[in-house]
Amino acid sequence: MVKILLSILALLVISSLTVFSQTRSDEWRYEGPRVGLDLSRFLLNSMQSGKTTGWEIQGDIPYKGSLFPTFETGMQTMNDKHDIFHYKNSGNYARVGIDMNLGKFESLKDHDFVFIGARLGYSLFNQQTDSIYNSNYWGSTITSFPRRSMSANWAELLFGMKGEIFPNFFFGWSLRAKLLLAVTKDAHIKPYVIPGIGNTSGGTPFDFSVGVYYRFPIFKSKKMPKPIKMGGAKHPGLNNGTDSNNPNSGQSGRGRQNYNSGN
Repeated sequence: MVKILLSILALLVISSLTVFSQTRSDEWRYEGPRVGLDLSRFLLNSMQSGKTTGWEIQGDIPYKGSLFPTFETGMQTMNDKHDIFHYKNSGNYARVGIDMNLGKFESLKDHDFVFIGARLGYSLFNQQTDSIYNSNYWGSTITSFPRRSMSANWAELLFGMKGEIFPNFFFGWSLRAKLLLAVTKDAHIKPYVIPGIGNTSGGTPFDFSVGVYYRFPIFKSKKMPKPIKMGGAKHPGLNNGTDSNNPNSGQSGRGRQNYNSGN
């Protein structure tokens, strides 16, 4: 009985080692669309004046290894009430763009990357202002502006990173500089906040995002993604000192030296 148990234990150990060696040698790189939630929207809501609520969903998909086309969408509402005015704003927005990995992946299991990116955004929102108090020599007046639908579009430049903290689960952040391209004109009041951009009362709006993401491992491959080549192409006539269009370019310098010594 003991011999039988020892034989079974030996077979289990051998089979486990075999499976382990096959797993180590048969490595795959899994890729697929990545979808996540921007947690900073909840943090910014508590940092801004007034009652602000909103959410944002972000997604990307790998393309040719180091490029990641992206799509982001969300909504935001704002209710800012003070003694002299009451401002309301709400709307939806979307962005499309691309991120580019600045480095290279070290192995098939490596999915961490630092990137730069660009976005184009569009927002469709409405705003209204109630109870605006104006005081002058003649007394005080209360004015209000009705609800009006508006739109805006803008561009963004990004720098950030994404890292895999667990299999298929990622954590990432990005810093964003935004440039307002166009917005619907309002003769009464300029938009105080634009969903997707933020406060526009200052100069260039800056923003940040912190998100968690899940990747759907749909595709698998044994090829390493190729890094983006930043340099230009070499001149074909300067390749190893030869000219591919010159039939005599294959002659060596030694032949030319012998020719000169014969004269």
